[in-house]
Amino acid sequence: MKKIYSYLAVVFAMLAITSCFDDPGRDAFFEGNEVEFQDGNLPNGFTVTQVRKTADQVDVVDIQVNRVSTDASRDITVSIGVDPASTAIQGVHIDFTGASVTIPAGQFVATFPVNVLTGNIDPSESPVLKLVMESATGAEVSDNYGDLDVNINVICESNISTASDTWTATSQSGFGTFTAQVTVTPVDGAVGEYVVSDISAGLYANFGFSTTQQAIYGDNCNVLTFLRPGQRQFNISPPSDNQPQEGSFDPATNTLVLYWSDPNNGIEGTTTLVKN
Repeated sequence: MKKIYSYLAVVFAMLAITSCFDDPGRDAFFEGNEVEFQDGNLPNGFTVTQVRKTADQVDVVDIQVNRVSTDASRDITVSIGVDPASTAIQGVHIDFTGASVTIPAGQFVATFPVNVLTGNIDPSESPVLKLVMESATGAEVSDNYGDLDVNINVICESNISTASDTWTATSQSGFGTFTAQVTVTPVDGAVGEYVVSDISAGLYANFGFSTTQQAIYGDNCNVLTFLRPGQRQFNISPPSDNQPQEGSFDPATNTLVLYWSDPNNGIEGTTTLVKN
């Protein structure tokens, strides 16, 4: 009998617990009506990178606003303002003081333009435009995604030509000096980023390994920074703390000087590339 009573006790406990949960079929759809920034969920905000070519250059960046609702039967009008904490200065970095954006009935997205004064911005600056949804007619402003940081980066137009992308590379490290023919190729879809096909210039190949030991660098005003490794067999890494952190490009001589390391093998490399 004790076993039967114990069994019944377990059954009643399970019924009591399951009765505390809602029917999983209910509330399956979001029944609110909110507006949010498309990129409001990005942890570090929305980043735009512009290539500065002229002193009076202005670039237009479109910012997207979304309707979050199952009902799109009426217009929603959103008032966009600028947070005073922005470091992007009106008339210096941007030409934007606010906007009124309407998402028409039957539509779920709308955009508004922000003018970036690219020609005024020095590449050493990193202004941030902080946008806020001040109010919305016909909807509520999202508590989580009603503000957006627009991070503005400006780089110089790269002078590195890849019309004929064969370079003579020479690497120097504790393993000696090595020379090889390599390629420098732009990264598809990126601005001012280049893949060096063998940053070791034949060092690893001399020991029987692959000639593909890629490193990817970013060029900003002829200053080259290690970004990430590409296809490779070894731990191609940024320069160590003992090395210069920034390489260079001399357009007059078509010469690249790049720094890298392989901490697994104790390599601190300097590679000089001269365009053929």
